[in-house]
Amino acid sequence: MYWNVAFEVIGGLGLFLYGMGHMSSGMQKIAGDRLKKVLSLLTSNRIAAILVGIFVTGLVQSSSVSTVMTIGFVNASLLTLKQALGVILGANIGTTITGWILVLKIGKYGLPMAGLAAIAYTFSNNEKRKTKALTIMGLGLIFLGLEIMSNGLKPLQNLPEFKNLFQVFNAAPGGIISFSGVLKAAAVGAFLTAVVQSSSATLGITITLAIQGLINYETAVALVLGENIGTTLTALLASLNASANAKRAAYAHTLINIFGVCWVVPLFGWYLFFLKKIIDPTVSIAGAIATAHTIFNVLNVLIFIPFIGYMADFLRILVKDDKEIVTEKITHLDDLMVDFPSVIISQTMEEILDMGKEIQNSFVKLNEIYLNRSLVDKNLQIIMDSEEKLDLYQKEITDINFIILHKGLDATNVTLTRENLIICDEYETISDYLLRISKITKKIINNDIYLDEMRENTIIKLHTEINEIFDYVNEAYRTKNKDLFVLALKKCNNIKGTYSKARKIHLDTLTVSESQTMLSTGYMDMLNSYRRIKEHLGSIIEIFVKFN
Repeated sequence: MYWNVAFEVIGGLGLFLYGMGHMSSGMQKIAGDRLKKVLSLLTSNRIAAILVGIFVTGLVQSSSVSTVMTIGFVNASLLTLKQALGVILGANIGTTITGWILVLKIGKYGLPMAGLAAIAYTFSNNEKRKTKALTIMGLGLIFLGLEIMSNGLKPLQNLPEFKNLFQVFNAAPGGIISFSGVLKAAAVGAFLTAVVQSSSATLGITITLAIQGLINYETAVALVLGENIGTTLTALLASLNASANAKRAAYAHTLINIFGVCWVVPLFGWYLFFLKKIIDPTVSIAGAIATAHTIFNVLNVLIFIPFIGYMADFLRILVKDDKEIVTEKITHLDDLMVDFPSVIISQTMEEILDMGKEIQNSFVKLNEIYLNRSLVDKNLQIIMDSEEKLDLYQKEITDINFIILHKGLDATNVTLTRENLIICDEYETISDYLLRISKITKKIINNDIYLDEMRENTIIKLHTEINEIFDYVNEAYRTKNKDLFVLALKKCNNIKGTYSKARKIHLDTLTVSESQTMLSTGYMDMLNSYRRIKEHLGSIIEIFVKFN
């Protein structure tokens, strides 16, 4: 019997966690665009930040995931500490939605729900339908897992040794509140949640134990208090190598929940009396536990709202600013954000557009050199700095986007990620060629060489036309406007004639004595570099015209 109980509890818990993962992943994919819009609404308004935290956590069904994501945003300087505190407070409320899902008495329907969804997933060719089927399958597995755990624990209610075991952390032995028992139960709840890394799972276990009569309502509420502390361990671990501000956000998550437990424990009797006025545990023990979970977090948030600013100041004292940043990030992307692929994809696009601005500036600086040779040293340094910066952009964008490509993205997001990677790589290569042209120009100027009027006009014309094509491509990428890409492609085709004509004239007018001079080799190298930039722009255009 003991083995049967162990097998059913472990199996049920495994199915529960697996279902939570699939439901969370599916809901993120379904609401990907909405999630990006909601996150863009974040302002210094603490109420707005709290509402975002509630929405995002309700969406992913995990306060740990949304809090870690928030820490990632802080680490990437996309959120201020005050904004993060608001999101974390909202996350504590949002995570209580899970409890109400668990209250639904449809455990016996979990198996057919998961089965039908799995069949729909297998035979569907539509990506959106497959995602919805996977989400429903995850929900079915959650209920199935709870049902299996509940059935597995049922025999224990008749075994005195197990009832005695649960009495060790009984919050109300003999119906009388024991503060030491409350603290023990809270400690057990915190420990189990820290081990399982899911407050939803331990909440499910708590509800199951209470339904089977293995623990009383008072103990269940005390366990829930501790579970709110245990769930903060994930964020603390995630912040270990993060910036000072990110550490502050993680500590805030822990301190908020510890403070909540500290004020509830001395008032535990009155707190229970208040909860029983809302829902009677003798009528619905599961509903009463879910209520306790929700009310605790709502009250805690209401207490903290006026003090967000003071808490931010306290955390700045608690965690000192970074003394030295060894590797300063160039982008606003962070590994802690990978559980939200749609956010990574959206932010990657913003980073690539910033790369575009750097390239546009390099075009301007190179053109200034053509018009005023005295600017060559100053502008070459600017172009060199920009090229080095784009190398960092490429590395950071590539690293994090390759991670999300292995996150089970839907077809649309896979395409978007690959497009972003391609254009990032092409932009970095374009910056290499602009630097190459700038260095050749510097050599020509330093050797006091002057291009004749025909060659100088040709270089300026090529530069202007390719700069114009780049602007079209960059704007088309920003707006996802296929017509602009088509227009850019026409300009790319037209410029072939400019290059071919310039090369032919150069070779036809070249004397034998000039063939090996810096004038000749430098000029041809500049022509070929512009041609290569045009080809890389053409590659971007072809990719986007093909897949959009």
